[in-house]
Amino acid sequence: MESQKDFENKVTEFIHRLPPMPDNVEELLAAAKVQDMDDEELLAYVKHDPGLCADLLHLANTFSIRPEGHDDTIEEAVNSVGIKPLIQLIGVWYVRDIIAQEFNALDHLDDYFQHSQEISLACRTLSEILEADEHDCQVASVAGLIHDMGRLAIILLSNRVTAPLLGTQWSLMETIIDEERKLLGLDHCRVGMQLCKKWNFSTLLQQAVLRHHSPLIDSDFDYLGAIIFTSHFVACSDFSGQTFASMLPYELLDRLNLTPEGFNKTQQIYFARMAEN
Repeated sequence: MESQKDFENKVTEFIHRLPPMPDNVEELLAAAKVQDMDDEELLAYVKHDPGLCADLLHLANTFSIRPEGHDDTIEEAVNSVGIKPLIQLIGVWYVRDIIAQEFNALDHLDDYFQHSQEISLACRTLSEILEADEHDCQVASVAGLIHDMGRLAIILLSNRVTAPLLGTQWSLMETIIDEERKLLGLDHCRVGMQLCKKWNFSTLLQQAVLRHHSPLIDSDFDYLGAIIFTSHFVACSDFSGQTFASMLPYELLDRLNLTPEGFNKTQQIYFARMAEN
Protein backbone atom coordinates (compact mmCIF):
# COMPACT_ATOMS: atom_id res chain seq x y z
CA MET A 1 0.00 0.00 0.00
CA GLU A 2 1.30 3.43 -0.92
CA SER A 3 2.45 5.42 2.10
CA GLN A 4 1.49 9.02 2.78
CA LYS A 5 5.09 10.10 2.19
CA ASP A 6 5.16 8.28 -1.14
CA PHE A 7 1.98 10.06 -2.18
CA GLU A 8 3.34 13.46 -1.12
CA ASN A 9 6.46 12.78 -3.22
CA LYS A 10 4.26 11.76 -6.15
CA VAL A 11 2.32 15.04 -5.91
CA THR A 12 5.55 17.06 -5.71
CA GLU A 13 6.97 15.30 -8.75
CA PHE A 14 3.72 15.71 -10.69
CA ILE A 15 3.54 19.45 -10.00
CA HIS A 16 7.20 19.86 -10.93
CA ARG A 17 6.74 18.25 -14.34
CA LEU A 18 3.58 20.13 -15.29
CA PRO A 19 4.23 22.46 -18.22
CA PRO A 20 4.91 26.09 -17.34
CA MET A 21 3.01 29.09 -18.60
CA PRO A 22 4.07 30.53 -21.94
CA ASP A 23 7.06 32.81 -21.35
CA ASN A 24 5.17 36.04 -22.00
CA VAL A 25 2.35 35.10 -19.63
CA GLU A 26 4.82 33.90 -16.98
CA GLU A 27 6.69 37.20 -17.16
CA LEU A 28 3.45 39.18 -16.96
CA LEU A 29 2.25 37.27 -13.89
CA ALA A 30 5.63 37.78 -12.23
CA ALA A 31 5.52 41.50 -13.03
CA ALA A 32 2.03 41.80 -11.54
CA LYS A 33 3.35 40.44 -8.22
CA VAL A 34 5.95 43.21 -7.87
CA GLN A 35 4.63 45.46 -5.12
CA ASP A 36 5.98 48.76 -6.44
CA MET A 37 4.89 48.24 -10.08
CA ASP A 38 1.80 50.34 -10.76
CA ASP A 39 -1.01 49.74 -13.25
CA GLU A 40 0.50 52.06 -15.85
CA GLU A 41 3.73 50.07 -15.95
CA LEU A 42 1.82 46.81 -16.27
CA LEU A 43 -0.35 48.31 -18.98
CA ALA A 44 2.73 49.31 -20.95
CA TYR A 45 4.03 45.76 -20.52
CA VAL A 46 0.84 44.30 -21.99
CA LYS A 47 0.75 46.72 -24.90
CA HIS A 48 4.09 45.45 -26.15
CA ASP A 49 2.56 42.02 -26.78
CA PRO A 50 -0.31 41.88 -29.32
CA GLY A 51 -1.33 38.42 -28.15
CA LEU A 52 -1.66 39.54 -24.55
CA CYS A 53 -3.65 42.59 -25.65
CA ALA A 54 -6.10 40.38 -27.50
CA ASP A 55 -6.38 37.94 -24.61
CA LEU A 56 -6.93 40.73 -22.12
CA LEU A 57 -9.74 42.30 -24.16
CA HIS A 58 -11.32 38.91 -24.74
CA LEU A 59 -11.31 38.08 -21.06
CA ALA A 60 -12.54 41.52 -20.01
CA ASN A 61 -15.58 41.09 -22.21
CA THR A 62 -16.11 37.44 -21.28
CA PHE A 63 -15.93 37.58 -17.50
CA SER A 64 -17.08 41.09 -16.64
CA ILE A 65 -20.79 41.43 -15.93
CA ARG A 66 -21.81 44.95 -16.91
CA PRO A 67 -25.04 46.41 -18.29
CA GLU A 68 -23.12 48.71 -20.62
CA GLY A 69 -21.43 47.71 -23.88
CA HIS A 70 -18.19 45.87 -24.51
CA ASP A 71 -14.72 47.21 -23.86
CA ASP A 72 -12.98 48.02 -27.14
CA THR A 73 -9.61 49.23 -25.85
CA ILE A 74 -7.14 48.06 -23.21
CA GLU A 75 -7.73 51.29 -21.29
CA GLU A 76 -11.49 50.66 -21.16
CA ALA A 77 -10.92 47.11 -19.95
CA VAL A 78 -8.55 48.28 -17.22
CA ASN A 79 -10.90 51.08 -16.15
CA SER A 80 -13.86 48.73 -15.81
CA VAL A 81 -12.08 45.71 -14.32
CA GLY A 82 -8.55 46.56 -13.19
CA ILE A 83 -5.25 45.43 -14.66
CA LYS A 84 -4.21 42.90 -12.01
CA PRO A 85 -7.44 40.84 -12.02
CA LEU A 86 -7.26 40.75 -15.81
CA ILE A 87 -3.68 39.54 -15.68
CA GLN A 88 -4.71 36.76 -13.29
CA LEU A 89 -7.52 35.86 -15.70
CA ILE A 90 -4.99 35.53 -18.49
CA GLY A 91 -3.09 33.08 -16.30
CA VAL A 92 -6.29 31.12 -15.58
CA TRP A 93 -7.04 31.04 -19.31
CA TYR A 94 -3.75 29.28 -20.03
CA VAL A 95 -4.03 27.02 -16.97
CA ARG A 96 -7.40 25.81 -18.30
CA ASP A 97 -5.68 24.60 -21.46
CA ILE A 98 -2.92 22.92 -19.45
CA ILE A 99 -5.49 21.20 -17.22
CA ALA A 100 -7.49 20.01 -20.24
CA GLN A 101 -4.35 18.35 -21.61
CA GLU A 102 -2.79 17.02 -18.43
CA PHE A 103 -5.96 15.73 -16.74
CA ASN A 104 -7.78 14.43 -19.81
CA ALA A 105 -7.74 10.88 -18.39
CA LEU A 106 -10.38 11.92 -15.85
CA ASP A 107 -13.89 10.92 -16.89
CA HIS A 108 -15.59 13.88 -15.25
CA LEU A 109 -13.33 16.72 -16.33
CA ASP A 110 -16.23 18.62 -17.94
CA ASP A 111 -18.01 18.51 -14.58
CA TYR A 112 -14.98 20.17 -13.02
CA PHE A 113 -15.03 23.03 -15.52
CA GLN A 114 -18.79 23.46 -15.05
CA HIS A 115 -18.43 23.52 -11.27
CA SER A 116 -15.58 26.04 -11.48
CA GLN A 117 -17.65 28.37 -13.64
CA GLU A 118 -20.63 28.10 -11.29
CA ILE A 119 -18.55 28.92 -8.21
CA SER A 120 -16.84 31.75 -10.09
CA LEU A 121 -20.21 33.31 -10.87
CA ALA A 122 -21.39 32.79 -7.30
CA CYS A 123 -18.20 34.45 -5.98
CA ARG A 124 -18.75 37.39 -8.29
CA THR A 125 -22.41 37.74 -7.28
CA LEU A 126 -21.71 37.44 -3.55
CA SER A 127 -18.95 40.05 -3.80
CA GLU A 128 -21.39 42.44 -5.44
CA ILE A 129 -23.95 41.90 -2.67
CA LEU A 130 -21.18 42.64 -0.15
CA GLU A 131 -20.54 45.89 -2.09
CA ALA A 132 -17.00 45.07 -3.15
CA ASP A 133 -15.48 47.25 -5.85
CA GLU A 134 -15.08 45.97 -9.41
CA HIS A 135 -11.47 44.97 -8.84
CA ASP A 136 -12.32 42.77 -5.84
CA CYS A 137 -15.32 41.27 -7.65
CA GLN A 138 -13.02 40.20 -10.47
CA VAL A 139 -10.45 38.77 -8.06
CA ALA A 140 -13.22 36.73 -6.40
CA SER A 141 -14.33 35.51 -9.83
CA VAL A 142 -10.78 34.33 -10.61
CA ALA A 143 -10.50 32.61 -7.22
CA GLY A 144 -13.72 30.72 -7.89
CA LEU A 145 -12.38 29.48 -11.21
CA ILE A 146 -9.23 27.94 -9.74
CA HIS A 147 -10.28 26.91 -6.24
CA ASP A 148 -10.57 23.14 -6.86
CA MET A 149 -7.50 22.47 -9.03
CA GLY A 150 -5.95 20.38 -6.29
CA ARG A 151 -8.82 17.91 -6.38
CA LEU A 152 -7.94 17.02 -9.97
CA ALA A 153 -4.38 16.14 -9.05
CA ILE A 154 -5.39 14.06 -6.04
CA ILE A 155 -7.96 12.06 -8.02
CA LEU A 156 -5.55 11.47 -10.88
CA LEU A 157 -2.63 10.48 -8.66
CA SER A 158 -4.85 8.24 -6.53
CA ASN A 159 -5.66 6.24 -9.68
CA ARG A 160 -9.37 7.03 -9.34
CA VAL A 161 -9.79 8.55 -12.78
CA THR A 162 -13.39 7.42 -13.11
CA ALA A 163 -14.46 8.84 -9.73
CA PRO A 164 -16.81 11.84 -9.78
CA LEU A 165 -15.04 15.12 -9.10
CA LEU A 166 -18.01 16.64 -7.34
CA GLY A 167 -20.79 15.47 -5.09
CA THR A 168 -19.27 16.19 -1.67
CA GLN A 169 -22.02 16.03 0.93
CA TRP A 170 -22.58 19.45 2.43
CA SER A 171 -22.41 17.98 5.92
CA LEU A 172 -18.81 16.97 5.10
CA MET A 173 -17.79 20.33 3.67
CA GLU A 174 -15.63 21.15 6.68
CA THR A 175 -14.30 17.62 7.28
CA ILE A 176 -13.35 16.38 3.80
CA ILE A 177 -9.88 17.92 4.01
CA ASP A 178 -9.30 16.13 7.33
CA GLU A 179 -10.22 12.84 5.66
CA GLU A 180 -7.85 13.55 2.78
CA ARG A 181 -5.03 14.30 5.20
CA LYS A 182 -5.61 11.06 7.10
CA LEU A 183 -5.67 8.96 3.93
CA LEU A 184 -3.06 10.74 1.83
CA GLY A 185 -1.05 13.00 4.11
CA LEU A 186 -2.24 16.17 2.38
CA ASP A 187 -5.48 17.69 1.11
CA HIS A 188 -6.72 19.15 -2.17
CA CYS A 189 -6.61 22.70 -0.79
CA ARG A 190 -2.87 22.48 -0.14
CA VAL A 191 -2.23 20.76 -3.48
CA GLY A 192 -4.25 23.50 -5.20
CA MET A 193 -2.16 26.15 -3.46
CA GLN A 194 1.00 24.43 -4.72
CA LEU A 195 -0.42 24.43 -8.25
CA CYS A 196 -1.15 28.16 -7.95
CA LYS A 197 2.42 28.72 -6.83
CA LYS A 198 3.71 26.63 -9.74
CA TRP A 199 1.88 28.92 -12.17
CA ASN A 200 2.89 32.13 -10.40
CA PHE A 201 -0.53 33.25 -9.22
CA SER A 202 -0.63 35.94 -6.55
CA THR A 203 -0.19 35.17 -2.85
CA LEU A 204 -3.78 36.33 -2.30
CA LEU A 205 -5.10 33.65 -4.67
CA GLN A 206 -2.77 31.02 -3.26
CA GLN A 207 -4.12 31.65 0.23
CA ALA A 208 -7.74 31.70 -0.95
CA VAL A 209 -7.34 28.29 -2.58
CA LEU A 210 -5.59 26.96 0.53
CA ARG A 211 -8.35 28.24 2.83
CA HIS A 212 -11.52 27.71 0.78
CA HIS A 213 -12.63 24.86 3.08
CA SER A 214 -11.32 26.49 6.26
CA PRO A 215 -11.70 30.26 5.97
CA LEU A 216 -12.12 30.67 9.73
CA ILE A 217 -9.61 28.99 12.02
CA ASP A 218 -10.06 30.27 15.58
CA SER A 219 -9.53 34.02 15.12
CA ASP A 220 -7.64 33.67 11.82
CA PHE A 221 -9.94 34.71 8.97
CA ASP A 222 -9.29 34.54 5.23
CA TYR A 223 -11.80 36.80 3.49
CA LEU A 224 -11.42 35.48 -0.06
CA GLY A 225 -11.44 31.88 1.18
CA ALA A 226 -14.72 32.71 2.96
CA ILE A 227 -16.18 34.07 -0.28
CA ILE A 228 -15.39 30.79 -2.06
CA PHE A 229 -16.67 28.68 0.85
CA THR A 230 -19.96 30.58 1.06
CA SER A 231 -20.37 30.57 -2.73
CA HIS A 232 -20.74 26.78 -2.61
CA PHE A 233 -23.88 27.33 -0.56
CA VAL A 234 -25.09 30.09 -2.87
CA ALA A 235 -24.85 27.74 -5.86
CA CYS A 236 -26.74 24.92 -4.09
CA SER A 237 -30.35 25.48 -5.13
CA ASP A 238 -32.05 23.34 -2.47
CA PHE A 239 -30.66 25.27 0.46
CA SER A 240 -33.29 26.95 2.59
CA GLY A 241 -32.63 29.84 4.90
CA GLN A 242 -32.90 27.47 7.86
CA THR A 243 -30.32 25.06 6.42
CA PHE A 244 -28.06 27.95 5.58
CA ALA A 245 -28.20 29.26 9.13
CA SER A 246 -27.44 25.85 10.60
CA MET A 247 -24.55 25.05 8.25
CA LEU A 248 -22.52 28.26 8.08
CA PRO A 249 -20.79 29.50 11.24
CA TYR A 250 -22.34 32.70 12.55
CA GLU A 251 -18.90 34.16 13.11
CA LEU A 252 -18.09 33.63 9.44
CA LEU A 253 -21.25 35.45 8.42
CA ASP A 254 -20.42 38.27 10.79
CA ARG A 255 -16.91 38.55 9.34
CA LEU A 256 -18.40 38.77 5.84
CA ASN A 257 -21.13 41.12 7.07
CA LEU A 258 -23.64 38.85 5.32
CA THR A 259 -27.22 38.52 6.57
CA PRO A 260 -29.64 35.70 5.67
CA GLU A 261 -31.50 38.27 3.60
CA GLY A 262 -28.30 39.13 1.76
CA PHE A 263 -27.65 35.45 1.16
CA ASN A 264 -31.14 34.93 -0.29
CA LYS A 265 -30.70 37.95 -2.56
CA THR A 266 -27.35 36.57 -3.73
CA GLN A 267 -29.01 33.26 -4.62
CA GLN A 268 -31.79 34.97 -6.54
CA ILE A 269 -29.35 36.98 -8.65
CA TYR A 270 -27.05 33.99 -9.13
CA PHE A 271 -29.78 31.70 -10.45
CA ALA A 272 -31.18 34.44 -12.68
CA ARG A 273 -27.71 34.83 -14.23
CA MET A 274 -27.33 31.07 -14.58
CA ALA A 275 -30.63 30.96 -16.46
CA GLU A 276 -29.36 33.61 -18.86
CA ASN A 277 -26.20 31.61 -19.75
